[in-house]
Amino acid sequence: MKEIKNFLEDNFFEDLKKLIIKSEFSWFKREVMVNDNEQSLGYFTHSFFNKYGVNCKHYDEFIVPILEKLNAHSIIQVRANLSPSCFYKNKKSDFHTDYTYPSKTAIFYINTCDGGTELKINNEIKFVKAEENKMLIFDTNTQHRGTPSKDVDFRYIINFNYY
Repeated sequence: MKEIKNFLEDNFFEDLKKLIIKSEFSWFKREVMVNDNEQSLGYFTHSFFNKYGVNCKHYDEFIVPILEKLNAHSIIQVRANLSPSCFYKNKKSDFHTDYTYPSKTAIFYINTCDGGTELKINNEIKFVKAEENKMLIFDTNTQHRGTPSKDVDFRYIINFNYY
């Protein structure tokens, strides 16, 4: 597991943040965070890359430079997630793995809040606070979960899965 603060240059980060938070950005609702037994109302997602293809006109401008900085050789999926705090009902999502085969997950935090990500490593839980412009990188088969925020209404991230 690796945390990198100030991952992107300030101007690039501010343009990306503006795109995701302040513009007419398309969001699509998913009914559950991880599985059907959860007590959440789901979340919203925006696909940049999935199923072997680019799904967003902003991919080349914003996502490719990040993938290059991550030294990603092949992409599995890239998506932005918007988690409304009220959807969590003050509960954490279930622990999960993004994929079971050897690859990497990187979570890029768009805004700062008291929520974040918990990772289960060697039966210990490590909390990573959501701080804008921070990248969290770990093996994709590491169990992790999102934690709700009480100090903001929305938590924004970009989730990268890659080789």
